[in-house]
Amino acid sequence: MGDHGRVMCEECRTALSAEIDGEATGRDARAVRRHLSECAGCARWLDACWALEGLLDATGGGR
Repeated sequence: MGDHGRVMCEECRTALSAEIDGEATGRDARAVRRHLSECAGCARWLDACWALEGLLDATGGGR
């Protein structure tokens, strides 16, 4: 993890988690997307979150 486009991985993942939950991210969306385009680790993390979200929805365990 690191600093990609001035958004740290932890900040990016916190913002993405809020976005997935339908909450305000508290970060500039463009900066978060730029970070995602430059950070394979965060891109994989987001893919895993969406996969988990899909599994939860499919089993009735989602929101």
